[in-house]
Amino acid sequence: SMPAKAKTVSVNEQILVEAARIYDARGEEGTEGKDLKAYAKFLSKTDAFTKHLPKDLLDRAINMRPPRDRITVLLVGNHSAGKSSFVNWYVGEKIQNESVAIETAGITIVRRGKSRVSWKGPQTVSAFPYLEKLSKMEGIVDFLSTEFCLSTEKNFPMVEFIDTPGLTDGTLKYPFDVDEVIMELAEHATMVMIFLDPIGKALVSRCMNVVERLAVKHSAKMTFYLTKFDTAGDEVDRTNVVSQIVQELQGRGKATHALKLHTIFLPERAGDKEGKVPNKIADLCQNVSKEIDSRVQDVLDQLSKDCAALSQIVDEKVERNKKCVAHNTRSGIWKAVLLFLAGVILSAMAYWALLNHAGLDPMEICDVSKAATAEAVLPDGSKVTETKSGPVSANVYCFLFKSAQGIPAAVVLVLGLVWTVYMWLAKTKRVEQLSSDEMRRLKSIQEDIRDNIAAKHKNLKKRLTEDALDDALA
Repeated sequence: SMPAKAKTVSVNEQILVEAARIYDARGEEGTEGKDLKAYAKFLSKTDAFTKHLPKDLLDRAINMRPPRDRITVLLVGNHSAGKSSFVNWYVGEKIQNESVAIETAGITIVRRGKSRVSWKGPQTVSAFPYLEKLSKMEGIVDFLSTEFCLSTEKNFPMVEFIDTPGLTDGTLKYPFDVDEVIMELAEHATMVMIFLDPIGKALVSRCMNVVERLAVKHSAKMTFYLTKFDTAGDEVDRTNVVSQIVQELQGRGKATHALKLHTIFLPERAGDKEGKVPNKIADLCQNVSKEIDSRVQDVLDQLSKDCAALSQIVDEKVERNKKCVAHNTRSGIWKAVLLFLAGVILSAMAYWALLNHAGLDPMEICDVSKAATAEAVLPDGSKVTETKSGPVSANVYCFLFKSAQGIPAAVVLVLGLVWTVYMWLAKTKRVEQLSSDEMRRLKSIQEDIRDNIAAKHKNLKKRLTEDALDDALA
């Protein structure tokens, strides 16, 4: 059976990797366009519907990124504080050169990969989107690199270390603005570890200035380690060094929480002093573990919020589309009615013009001769035409069209036409509605989120809970 340690690592790691895959399937077979990243892109594309979405929903969809599948630990400290040695110890391999001349020191990202490879700056920048802003800083890309290795020591598969150049006082010119680079990296780091060494260099003012700046925004992420503690002399010396550094840090920091300075040294270096000198390096590893646990919970929480947001966008669009379809149906009916009406009114106007101005009467509605004479057949078979006495009984249409020089009729017809045009403008405007393809896609997104992804999320949560309970009982 697997040792318990390996099991916990694997459950957290599986969850982080699988959650990231739900966001970005990375072209796995049959997943084309079927991940949250693709859904968010489709749902936030600009159309008549998107601009009516609540701003917070739309922002969430536009800014949706797959969660990073590991935590980022930024290492900051004065020159020779042992940052690189610590990375090598944690990873269990000699990745970092431990004695680098300051002027050649750069920023190195150390993370687990499929093989032992090194990347230079340009490749590093294009692979990690969070470095985009950093890469625009002057001179940095040439001093940026990534080291991948296969180690599965401790929690290394879920940790990415960013090792920064040692900070020194003095006239030395770095090829880039180290302080600014550290500030930018701290924005993206999960943890910022400050390494100080006891041999007088701990209070290097350059290092302290950076610590002070970091504390303004990131004090909650920061932890302090006094390294090489086994070299700090006897017990009295050690106590003095610790109190001196704590005092300096408290004067500098904006820390709201009590400042803890963890004293550490690398076990394999210590030789016979092991056991006599307090070593808090296990606490450091524990802190990393806790961060990973908390990251896993955050990722699951983010996943459920993101799914809910996308699902709500689909609902809003479908709902809006229903209203638009109903509106367009009504406008279609109005169109038919108004076209018929306009036809009737225009025909009547044409007839009015013929009657009143051309003296024509094709339908003979005002034919006086017809109205006024009658033909009778006498008993001997001969015909007689009789002219009726009295006024001509004119047709009612004739009366409406011709009375008072036809002016009232003209006014009524013109008003009728104006009303028809007005109603046409008011009632027949169509609004944009979604195509049947888009509706199908919305339905399939909704189904996938509500059935597939929800089930995956539930399963991840269940595994996390079971793993925690299992650990507690172990």
